[in-house]
Amino acid sequence: MNRQQLIAKAQRIVDTRRNDALAQADALHKALRADAVWAQNERALKQAQVDLVMGRGNADDLKRQINSLTRKQNRLLASKGLTAADLQPKYVCTKCNDSGYVNGAMCCCLQKEIRNLIIADSNVINVNYTFDASTETDKHNLAIYKKARQICDGQGNILLIGGTGCGKTYLLTACANHCAQTDKSTLFVTAYSLNATLLDAHLSDTATCQAVLDSLVDVDVLVIDDLGTENVYKNVTAEYLFSIINERIARGKQTFVSTNLSLAALRQRYDERLFSRLVDANRCFVAQLQGADKRFPRPNA
Repeated sequence: MNRQQLIAKAQRIVDTRRNDALAQADALHKALRADAVWAQNERALKQAQVDLVMGRGNADDLKRQINSLTRKQNRLLASKGLTAADLQPKYVCTKCNDSGYVNGAMCCCLQKEIRNLIIADSNVINVNYTFDASTETDKHNLAIYKKARQICDGQGNILLIGGTGCGKTYLLTACANHCAQTDKSTLFVTAYSLNATLLDAHLSDTATCQAVLDSLVDVDVLVIDDLGTENVYKNVTAEYLFSIINERIARGKQTFVSTNLSLAALRQRYDERLFSRLVDANRCFVAQLQGADKRFPRPNA
């Protein structure tokens, strides 16, 4: 989903909460009005309040009547184990009463729902892979982590290079989680799954193919893990990847990529146009993580 779709979906969630609160309050009022004594007292109270506002009758007498009827209403509520507060809708967010906005500005509750949707929509498998939870100790790699986080908070692309198990996937996932937490629409895909999606799109009708490409271009942050592990399909893999990344660059969208391949191997596997977009020094932070495979314990010395 693009950002406007996310906002619309989040607003529907907030609207549903508000409608539920109003419906529950309305149901309670209807139940109370089934009591003839309550209904009569409520009508008299409302009439007195209207008369006071409209200036009909003696103001002091009307105020005394309103106070008397209000006390009676409270006694009736107490007899049912209720209070006057129970008559009001029980909104989840009391700042905006579940409207999503406060004085024309987006409420924190709506922002939270948008953030939750971004995270759910990001396709990130492990939400526990974060910058703060990292156990990385290598100074070289930590410098890369620091720069990557700065890019997540700003602009630019990332290309991570390194051997198997050096932590590329962890860092890319941390980047994806961080971007999602900061309200950037984010999509995390493996190169294998992306390639399969592109092949399916290529074999589909034009409208379906374009819709798939649009979804990959529109997202604020596209994260592609393990580029180079996918099969290379003629007229599909390199061609669609170039179109997607080139268009994302033109729109100022961020793309983060990891690969086990060296730069030389990357250039050989894909055409020069795609390679130049992946390593463009003006737009992309290219870094090589170092270290042994972190997924297996080191043997004792």
